[in-house]
Amino acid sequence: MNALAQVQLSSKVTVSGLKQTARVNARTVKTAAHCSAADVTRKAASLAVAAAVAATPLVVVEEAFARDVQPYAGLTPCKTSKAFEKRQKTEIKALQKRLKKYDPESAPALALNATIEKTKTRFANYGEAGLLCGKDGLPHLIVDGNLEHLGEFAVPGLGFLYVAGWIGYAGRSYVQMNKETAAKPTQGEIIIDVPKALGLMFQAGAWPLLAGLELKNGTLTAPESEITVSPR
Repeated sequence: MNALAQVQLSSKVTVSGLKQTARVNARTVKTAAHCSAADVTRKAASLAVAAAVAATPLVVVEEAFARDVQPYAGLTPCKTSKAFEKRQKTEIKALQKRLKKYDPESAPALALNATIEKTKTRFANYGEAGLLCGKDGLPHLIVDGNLEHLGEFAVPGLGFLYVAGWIGYAGRSYVQMNKETAAKPTQGEIIIDVPKALGLMFQAGAWPLLAGLELKNGTLTAPESEITVSPR
């Protein structure tokens, strides 16, 4: 009896163990199948994105130039303008014609050779900068706020205004200081005190901020009582 009970017990344990093992294996198979399906989905999505990117047409430089030129009638990129190329050849030919009048090692010949190289560099830079040329072969500046052409007018214009304001503010500061501190203001304007002028020049680098503060304090402009009125 004991032997039979042990056999039955061991059989039950073995059967239950097999059932648990089968359940674990089934779960593993389901998980693996689920993971493989997710991987396949990800790969399919990646391939779709790659195909879409590959199908997107690339914009070449010439097409970008053509798109940029569309709003400006009569203008073409200088790099592809025949009139621009003709003007370059005409200028270089005129310099080479003058060059024949001098000895190759003479000073005028060396100066003309340097001018020829500068002319070639100038025209090459115009072409590479994306400037637009008219029928006359000359570059035309675009000043309508187009971000592609900010370097043609807006940036140099703002730089000019800043430098002009810097010089003007430094001169104004020197005149005011000279009037308040010098024993002979007129003499101080004729003979410039260079150390003081240099100090004021460096300070005037922040003239936009300084002018704003003076405008807020009311010291930027002269009071109305000091403004003369014509008797007429």
